[in-house]
Amino acid sequence: MASDAGPDGGSDRVRVGARRALAGSAVAIAVLLAVAAVLSTVFSTAAPDARVAPHDPRPPLATGTALPNPPRVPRVRLVDASGRHVSLAHWRGKWIVLVPSMTLCSEVCPMTTGALMQLRARLRRAGLGHRVAIVEATVDPWRDTPYRLRAYRRLTGADLAMVTGTPAAVHRLWRFFGVDYRRVAQDRPPAVDWLTHRPETFDVEHTDGVFIVGPDGRERVADTGMPDVHGRLSSALRSLLDARGRQNLRHPELPWTAGELYADLRRLLGGRLGGVSRPAAAAARGGGAAARRLRGSPAALAALHHQGGRLLGSVDALRARLGALRGYPVLLNAWASWCTDCSAEAPLLSSAAIRYGRRVAFVGVDSEDGIAPAAAFLRAHPTSYPSYTAGSENLGSLGVLAGLPTTLFIDPQGRVVARHLGPYESERALDADIDRYLLATGSAG
Repeated sequence: MASDAGPDGGSDRVRVGARRALAGSAVAIAVLLAVAAVLSTVFSTAAPDARVAPHDPRPPLATGTALPNPPRVPRVRLVDASGRHVSLAHWRGKWIVLVPSMTLCSEVCPMTTGALMQLRARLRRAGLGHRVAIVEATVDPWRDTPYRLRAYRRLTGADLAMVTGTPAAVHRLWRFFGVDYRRVAQDRPPAVDWLTHRPETFDVEHTDGVFIVGPDGRERVADTGMPDVHGRLSSALRSLLDARGRQNLRHPELPWTAGELYADLRRLLGGRLGGVSRPAAAAARGGGAAARRLRGSPAALAALHHQGGRLLGSVDALRARLGALRGYPVLLNAWASWCTDCSAEAPLLSSAAIRYGRRVAFVGVDSEDGIAPAAAFLRAHPTSYPSYTAGSENLGSLGVLAGLPTTLFIDPQGRVVARHLGPYESERALDADIDRYLLATGSAG
């Protein structure tokens, strides 16, 4: 829900409006850059695989606006789901992902909880859950008691920090972040409270967004908009959505994703947050466990392992390599350094390439990218296989890429037998497709 009036007037509206303008400007700039890139490709006389490195190889923030002079968050006395008094300083020393939410929201908040649970899962897979606190703070201090917060966590399975407080405390917190919220009349007929099973007597309109607070207690990133969970939501959370909420689930406004938040946390920490799985790191070391598992691979696959982590030639070289791999099933993954979902997916592919690498050929394709950022991506995400540079439109018989990341499954005769558009979210899902489309068996090599 988004409102146009704050609890105490226009100062909050100015700040939120400025953030929306910044977000809109960022989208406009991104569109112009994309158009410029297309035009430069059309009119360039350089070779198809020529690349020009940008001045700053680091990607911009995937979502939101980085604040140039981060303000310190005030100490506000809140209450957690256990009834203990806390403030955001309780998590000092960690990065904090903070969102406005309420347990009786039926239009957006269940999606917010789902997106944050996806983020929590990604952080835990990387062994980084202890470095980031994810906090849902209420915009409904009139009804969100600690008891109700606990009930919401039991209902949804959300393993997240949830806080409430007095109306004055909650107002002070969200006034700092520029979040508008206000009580409004209920619809007719009124919604039914999922906890008490009684008709609700009022509703709360509020700004949707996400904020990142640094370990020093300063606000670092702000974004207004709805979470995009790509339509994936647990049955418990989905049951809390009304008709408008189900529409938002399909078409969120000003969307942000768990993958974008994860990528931005990595950027804010200068890449030190990680995201490379232990098997992938072993592959990069070459002489470790990964090398031992891949030892004895057939010659064509061993040649791939020998070139692990390298960025090789253009599409012609890729076609020649695929020709040399006839007789072996091939998993071809298209990625780009600027693709946040590609970053999130990379550890799963690195791990799978080690487990399956004696029977399946893994090949990467860096699409629509620059040499410098692509090389940086490969350093951050070590692999036991090489990648080639190729535009999305010139993969020939493999087809045109509809988006990134895309994974193609190619049988030993060189035919594409399946395509997976978008990132893999789990090792189980990736393994299932490898077994189904390439091996028709249930065990890794």
